[in-house]
Amino acid sequence: MRVGVWAALGAGPAALLVAVAPPAPVPVKPAAVARPAPAQAAGEGAGGGGAAGFAETVLGVWLEAGRATESSPEMAQLRLLAPGVRAPRWGRRPVTALQITAVRTERRGTGAWAVTVAARLADAAAGVPGEQSVRGLRFFTVPVTETGSGDARAYAAGAPREAAGPQAGREPASPYTARVQDIALADTVGGFLSAFLGAGGAIERYLVPGTVLARPQARFTEVETLQVSSQGRPAGAGRDGASARVRAVVSATDAAGRSWPMAYALTLTARDGRWEIASLDTGTAAAAAPRP
Repeated sequence: MRVGVWAALGAGPAALLVAVAPPAPVPVKPAAVARPAPAQAAGEGAGGGGAAGFAETVLGVWLEAGRATESSPEMAQLRLLAPGVRAPRWGRRPVTALQITAVRTERRGTGAWAVTVAARLADAAAGVPGEQSVRGLRFFTVPVTETGSGDARAYAAGAPREAAGPQAGREPASPYTARVQDIALADTVGGFLSAFLGAGGAIERYLVPGTVLARPQARFTEVETLQVSSQGRPAGAGRDGASARVRAVVSATDAAGRSWPMAYALTLTARDGRWEIASLDTGTAAAAAPRP
């Protein structure tokens, strides 16, 4: 303060008044009162994933309420989302959810859905005997309803109930039906994926000029090509402009010795007597990997 006053004296009387004047009060806005957010509508246009996202939230809150008291925030949230629904009671063997994901949504009339939610559960308490453990994947159906009035408030019309999981479907026919016999093509695919997954080498030498592919952050020490199959039988690389769509199944080993089976769909083109990677196709590698 003393230094400021002497500096102000040198600058003139007006500056002195500014230096010794008390600072002007800064208006402070009162803190907003926290209110619970209204529940979103469960329709397809609602945020948070619609009925599926709402059911995931309900199941998560319901499971958390199993070790809550009547006056806890978890119970207040449960009453907001699922009025009239009783909370589970875990007692001395609490349960925790590792992952919750909606896997099927069925419309049950106007403003009503039945959502099947998969939950990976585990015992929160240590030392639970195996026959009493809840570890594993369980499925619950959550009935979701919206009132359709006002802001179309959604709520759970009943408690989540244990349900059977989705039934195994039939494998779709793979479009990659021909085993690749072209050694040059298979070598290009194997070399590219080895470089792409960080096992060695640069990917640029395998790419069509001008093609840019972002590489994954994970790096592997070894990539073994198990199978390369194609859509139809591709022409040889000696014909410029020839193309091939292939699917490669690989086993990638990381630095810890873990083996990761993966499949990649690729489009290749021929230029100057060699095959080059034109694109990495994301939507066509979903066919099941060959069984050993």
